[in-house]
Amino acid sequence: MTLTADETKFVEFLDSFPQFYKKAHEIAKNTKGISILPMEDGKNEFKMYALDDICHSCKIFREGNLMITPKTTDAIWYKKVGENFFIFLIEFKGDLLCRNSSKCTLVEVIDNLNNKNYNDELEHELFLLDKILLKYSDRMLNGLAAKPLETVTIALPLIYEEYYEKNKGDVEYLDIRNFLKNCRIVYRVVSISEDYEPNRQRTRSRSYRCSNIIPSVCKKLAREKHDRELDSSYESSLQTYHRRYERAGIVYSAGFVDNMAFNNFIENYLK
Repeated sequence: MTLTADETKFVEFLDSFPQFYKKAHEIAKNTKGISILPMEDGKNEFKMYALDDICHSCKIFREGNLMITPKTTDAIWYKKVGENFFIFLIEFKGDLLCRNSSKCTLVEVIDNLNNKNYNDELEHELFLLDKILLKYSDRMLNGLAAKPLETVTIALPLIYEEYYEKNKGDVEYLDIRNFLKNCRIVYRVVSISEDYEPNRQRTRSRSYRCSNIIPSVCKKLAREKHDRELDSSYESSLQTYHRRYERAGIVYSAGFVDNMAFNNFIENYLK
């Protein structure tokens, strides 16, 4: 790659975190230490930077005992194609994003309780559940929606600020915010495929499959409240955020890759 002066500064900035330069399947491990990426035949060995780990290592996000860590994507990588400098932001999510939001599940629970004539016994509880429903917003959906935005506008600029303060006698300053505006930022959410089986000894892949059936009570409430989260999958809801980010020029491209196809994404786009 033939890099400009600013692109070189950015690459050197990432290179200053060699301890977080890891294989994709390592970055994609869940809280139990199990990777959502297949590893047979040398798949997903490509190295990227573990951005979440970089972020958590920075003192700039600590105020005494308080952590103000922004929501960041799991991994970051770069590539120069022609005159364009691409920055890839990758989020590994061990969930099926074709499923309906948990908000719909809450609606179903309330509806079932109402239909079982518990109104007298649970009148106060049902009242409280209705109040919760009015303000409820799915945590996973919100997190996935916020990650590219906070990565670009908060995390990378502040991580760079700390890096520059530590090294300003040895490195030239990069206007990181302006630099990011001029890059082509690609955001991909890597989620579990419907055919994914995390344990080859089991044959329970059906338990991972999505249902295309949206409960009628969710459809009805979605129309009444103009709340598309109630009758949309996570993926469908996220697409509305992605389109806004693209229109605003925050990201160049946003989309989804299932975990079984991520190695092809590496071969076709990251290398």
